[in-house]
Amino acid sequence: MQPIRSKEHIALFYGITAAIPLVFFLLLETGLRWGNYMGDLALFSDPGIGNNEYYLPNPNFAARYFFYTKTVPSPSIDVFKQEKTPDTYRVFAMGGSSVAGYPYGFNGTYSRVVKDILQDRMPDKQVEVVNVGISAISSYTLYDQVAEILQQEPDAILIYAGHNEFYGALGVGSNENLGGFPWFVRGYLKLQQYKTFLLLRNAIVGAGKWTASLFGLQEIDPNATLMERIINSGSIALDGPKHQLAMHQFDSNLSAILDSFTQQGVPVWLGSLASNYKDQPPFVDVPDAVDAQDLALPLASSIFQEGQTLMANGDANTAQDKFAYAKDLDGLKFRAPESINQIISEKARAYEQVHYVPVYETFVEHSPNGIIGNELMLEHLHPNAKGYFLMGAIFAQTMLESGTLNHLTTPATSETSTTNKPGSDRQIDNTLIQQELKHYERRMYLSDFDYRVAFHRVRTLKQGFPFVLSNNTRPYQQGYKPTGPADSLAFLAVHASKSWDEAKVELGGLYERTNRQEKAFLEYMGLIRNQPWNDSPYVFAARVRLNQNNFDAAESLLEQAYSIQPKDAYTTKMLGAIMVQKGDFQHGINLLLESRLLSPRDPQMLYNLSGAYGLNKNYRQALEIAEEVIVINPNFPGIQQWKAQLQRALN
Repeated sequence: MQPIRSKEHIALFYGITAAIPLVFFLLLETGLRWGNYMGDLALFSDPGIGNNEYYLPNPNFAARYFFYTKTVPSPSIDVFKQEKTPDTYRVFAMGGSSVAGYPYGFNGTYSRVVKDILQDRMPDKQVEVVNVGISAISSYTLYDQVAEILQQEPDAILIYAGHNEFYGALGVGSNENLGGFPWFVRGYLKLQQYKTFLLLRNAIVGAGKWTASLFGLQEIDPNATLMERIINSGSIALDGPKHQLAMHQFDSNLSAILDSFTQQGVPVWLGSLASNYKDQPPFVDVPDAVDAQDLALPLASSIFQEGQTLMANGDANTAQDKFAYAKDLDGLKFRAPESINQIISEKARAYEQVHYVPVYETFVEHSPNGIIGNELMLEHLHPNAKGYFLMGAIFAQTMLESGTLNHLTTPATSETSTTNKPGSDRQIDNTLIQQELKHYERRMYLSDFDYRVAFHRVRTLKQGFPFVLSNNTRPYQQGYKPTGPADSLAFLAVHASKSWDEAKVELGGLYERTNRQEKAFLEYMGLIRNQPWNDSPYVFAARVRLNQNNFDAAESLLEQAYSIQPKDAYTTKMLGAIMVQKGDFQHGINLLLESRLLSPRDPQMLYNLSGAYGLNKNYRQALEIAEEVIVINPNFPGIQQWKAQLQRALN
């Protein structure tokens, strides 16, 4: 006879059986975390700057989304304090490559213009504008960033997004696509916090690639541009299924994003999108496309040609309509269709705490005949330096005029009254941008080197897909002859392993040695703007001003370097010398003594210290230190005469 098992034993048996896979996955998850599988995928990470008091956008963050392509784009290096203080005003800028400032990066981002303007208007606040923009991401990534941004207690959010709904990560025409149901994809994104899920995802992707290679299917060229690697659907018809799906995706995700921020009381500034209408022909025609009434749609190229003809005949208004229609008919949807801006406008009206930013309208105002082209665009949709300045200026202007910041800001030199909601009555104060805010364009500190970096990135982009559809184009890099030192270093920064900051330091030193001091100063100021936490660029810039005998400017820069790193022999030495020259002998002596502790055998420091004691009528101390200088370097310029002068004073 079989023994009779109690209900408790049966329940225990089934409980243990059910728990086995749970325990397995728990142990697997623990092991993967312990082994740091795929690295840190959080939005923010500690870069180890100073005393580990900062965060910055994690360079590895986008590995969450790019699982078919090898190249993973990275966000900015905008640092912010881990502990938010009461005097901090914290802003996050969200979006794709235009937010990331492509092809300039660094000081080319519009968000840094916003920071400059807000900081001047909020002198009692520490303004932080953190750029989390990443190339080739869609609104799904923005949605996935929201929770981690909210953990950092934002005071404001800036959004400029919508160009990547077709080909950005998880877009409807992307290789990184997961289907057409936003709620499903957003659920998938939540599962990515588990390493086990990522392991399974990568295993499935790897199996898919292996199967493709087994059956001889075409693989993605690892040497292709990011634009080419990520694209899956190369011909998407206007108002076709994928077009409608992309609009639904953007609308749904944007609502979810705005809901999350506004429910937490965080105001959002939402920008309309600009792209190149006049000077970028459509990439691809869709010959058999039909509209909702099954009527044949025209070819994008023919409509674009009509626009060019109208433009040549002086009918700019009708030409603009044709250019916009041609852009929407383009089968390669690298530029957002007009319906994206309609959604943005509708969302800004629907939410009380969402403010419309007329970026598109501002670009129109600053374009010949009111049609955006190469005057503000580098290619199909990325602004040039002036365009990025205009973006920053209009975002900042809209923030300041919204009334939301009135209790934080000092009055402007001129005030205007505008509404922050979209519509035909929205007035753009171009006088404010052109006059009061114009000097912020100079404060972007973009040098010849930065412009050449942009040149090489754009030229690399435009020699491949989708600008060139043939595969036999000879890369321009082969046999390229740089036009000068700035261009040579820019070429290495784009096509070799030369880092941006390393190149700027090298170029600044070259300019100093060849007596091109202002060019050197511009490189160093660009470094300061990008690395305000680093004392070295302040010292480099101060050295230029010292060589020009501009001691007031040098003092300001050295004071900032001293506030970051007080234990630097050069900084304390030069600050001490400046204080002595200004007649503040005791302060100067104290700083020189600090320098002496750090570098006791520096003859220049000792000479300056001796001079400070002498000017302070402490001749005996001055003579003792002068003799120290002679022991170290008896030929130090002026030391023998100074010793004799001190001896006469003592006698």
